[in-house]
Amino acid sequence: MTGPARSPRPHPGGALPAQRLAELDAEPVPARSLPASPATAAEARSAGWQLDDLWLPAVVLRDSALTHNLDRFARWCTEHGVELAPHGKTTMAPRLWSAQLAHGAWGLTAATVAQARVMRTCGVGRVLIANEVVEPAQLRWLADTLADPDFEPLCLVDSSDGLTVLERHLEPAERPLPVLLELGVAGRRTGVRGTAEALELAERIAGSPRLELAGIEGYEGALPQVRDGQAPEVARDWLARLTEFVVRADARGVFAANDEVLVTAGGSAYPDLVAGAFAAMPLLSRPVRFIVRSGCYLAHDDLLYERSSPLRSAADRDPLRPALSCFARVLSCPEPGRSLLGAGKRDVSFDIDLPVPRAMYREGVREPLDGRARIVELNDHHGFCDTEPGLLGVGDVVELGLSHPCTVFDKWQLIPVLDDADRVVDAVRTLF
Repeated sequence: MTGPARSPRPHPGGALPAQRLAELDAEPVPARSLPASPATAAEARSAGWQLDDLWLPAVVLRDSALTHNLDRFARWCTEHGVELAPHGKTTMAPRLWSAQLAHGAWGLTAATVAQARVMRTCGVGRVLIANEVVEPAQLRWLADTLADPDFEPLCLVDSSDGLTVLERHLEPAERPLPVLLELGVAGRRTGVRGTAEALELAERIAGSPRLELAGIEGYEGALPQVRDGQAPEVARDWLARLTEFVVRADARGVFAANDEVLVTAGGSAYPDLVAGAFAAMPLLSRPVRFIVRSGCYLAHDDLLYERSSPLRSAADRDPLRPALSCFARVLSCPEPGRSLLGAGKRDVSFDIDLPVPRAMYREGVREPLDGRARIVELNDHHGFCDTEPGLLGVGDVVELGLSHPCTVFDKWQLIPVLDDADRVVDAVRTLF
């Protein structure tokens, strides 16, 4: 019996091709927060702009926080015996993907085949599509990619019907498509529900000439992502079910043709629980590669993941840092204690939490708000901010901390990157 696969098997080629990144940096795109639009990332990097030059509202990234988070989570993964395939759909930003891959990521995760296609175009060599694929046109594309020895796609299967669709559309493929059998959470998203059904499906995949059973996948993020009450224990119980199934599947011989077995779970809220479950899993007949798929760690946030991540400030001496914020100007103070900011649903996330005011700027002087202001409502282009009377005035600037980076990045094509002196030192291009 053998244990986890410890020999490194990094992303093919490491960081993305410099030429492709340079081409993207040179493409003009609409840039609503930059002084010039359309603009290129290369221009933003060298223009000498500062925060005061930006058109507000402006979502920005902090260079120091990005650098810290890249290094901190890479070290965390090494310390916990797991590898990382970060969810690229969070940012859809090739520059950030390249940095993650250069920090040792095994590959990238995508939610859709369309995202995987963008990743491949940018030079990503290994993409785990964490979803079932049944769209015929997309399966034809996947079949075509199997002729490329420099690209390794994987996707999920959770039913015999889905397996039949895969086999039918992969008929002309050059080599078998690696797939992961997905276990699901009752009442929630995709994934096989019953153990007997999952074992039967694993045996059928293992016997398919068109598919390769690369391993087992699950997503505990379909459960509530909070650190209080019973939520962590519910997640632990489900992860124990996942690892128990891997052991049972291995005993059935479904991985007999494998060099290694991939076992993957882990969003950005519970990677510690995932790593703990992986560490407790008995040895298999083949080496095991344990992979987490956290994506939001890179930008982190002020709310959702600051409440739930194992690397939140309340739980770790070297925590992740919020790298994403929005600057918005006070447009109106129509009533005592009520200010209207020029940022709304078109600019920031609102699906889980409303933004939190971090600080105000008046005549270039920053003043922390420390809970003295609260966003109570968002319209498309307005934020309703309640404060003590007189705290904010028309023309003041408010920095907003954000929640759930996945629904911030998609609103901006070119995001300025600031250093700690509020100078624009880079710009991140997104490809949503």
